[in-house]
Amino acid sequence: FICTSGKGEELYTEKLIPAVREGAAAADRDVDDIDKMIEIKISYDTDPELALENTRFWAPLSLTAEQKHSIHDPMEMERAANELPIEQVAKRWIVSSDPDEAVEKVGAYVKYGLNHLVFHAPGHDQRRFLELFEKDLAPRLRKLG
Repeated sequence: FICTSGKGEELYTEKLIPAVREGAAAADRDVDDIDKMIEIKISYDTDPELALENTRFWAPLSLTAEQKHSIHDPMEMERAANELPIEQVAKRWIVSSDPDEAVEKVGAYVKYGLNHLVFHAPGHDQRRFLELFEKDLAPRLRKLG
């Protein structure tokens, strides 16, 4: 099973995880034997402005369904996405410059029952993200397990 983050607690706790349990029961499988993977969209940086601005590259994710369905030209979609306020763009992401806050937000997904975490960072400087992740987040995340 695989899903993505940023879509509200109810989706995970009321629909997705119960559906995994139901499917496991129907297949006569132990739900604990099923890998429950989530791609977590996280923009972490010690610079709070950079953490927020890094989400801009993925702005098209933040277009509403109505906006997406009315746009057929990729250049028009890019233009519409670039016009979105940064607060709307960042809604789908965990955006933080505080490692404890970031890990607390990731921890919510673990509490929902997801057990295989894949992290997606939005910025252009992936090396910087990985170095900060290794130093600030990984030790804290290991304590969740």
